[in-house]
Amino acid sequence: MASTPTDAADLTGTPPPPASTAFTIDTPRLEDAAGCARIHVESWRDAYGDLLEDHERWFGKAALERRTAQWTAMLTPGDPQYGRSTIAVGRAPDGQVVGFATGGETRDEDAPRPLELFALYTDSAWHGTGLGRALVEAVIGDEPASVWVAAENPRARRFYEKLGFKADGAEKVEEHLANLRDIRMVR
Repeated sequence: MASTPTDAADLTGTPPPPASTAFTIDTPRLEDAAGCARIHVESWRDAYGDLLEDHERWFGKAALERRTAQWTAMLTPGDPQYGRSTIAVGRAPDGQVVGFATGGETRDEDAPRPLELFALYTDSAWHGTGLGRALVEAVIGDEPASVWVAAENPRARRFYEKLGFKADGAEKVEEHLANLRDIRMVR
């Protein structure tokens, strides 16, 4: 596995571990795009760093710029990406974005549930604080839903199992992500 030449954390500064586990759940604003992008890239590095080889592409400066543009579009009223999903952010007491979740109507043709959790990522310093659970509740509540998760991400799979999700046997291969294998979990 190649070493990581440039990490997003080096570019933006990873916040220190929380002095308090107090957080708030909020609707993101356009000015949160950079914070959401930082969480996106850093969480991908934490979750997929051992699975994806092109670290600069997925976790470096280019990835941070790409994610910032993506989040800017998602949070800009009038942009085609705006309003296509429900988005919630978690904020530290100082207002900094420390996690996000997105969800909405399922994208699967063979949808076993009407809702899908599209993404959930939190700053690793906030793992175990209840932030992830609160973000999921903010975007899909306790409704029946599905989520796709990397088969080789046992931490995420255990987390979703705690929320009542179970693998339903469906799988897909993400060819654009070095053939990463995903499994669908439903509740």
